[in-house]
Amino acid sequence: SYKLADKIYRTYEEKTITGTIDEIKDFMFVITDESGAAYEFSFETAPEGLENVAGGDTVKVTYTGEISEVDPFNGTVISVEKQ
Repeated sequence: SYKLADKIYRTYEEKTITGTIDEIKDFMFVITDESGAAYEFSFETAPEGLENVAGGDTVKVTYTGEISEVDPFNGTVISVEKQ
């Protein structure tokens, strides 16, 4: 169906968000965008570029899946790039 195909496309489509890193842990990091919304990105293997950034840096995160202020992240972080 169209709805299913649309959901699959949104799940695998690469998207980006730019924000400020609030914290970095072994399995996740949190960024806050310019509107003040905080998003938690979890990962099993540290994404490309994460080792080059620190709390307070402005970064562009490339990811797949959906982000939400309330729901757990269900995608994949592809890269983190300092801006």
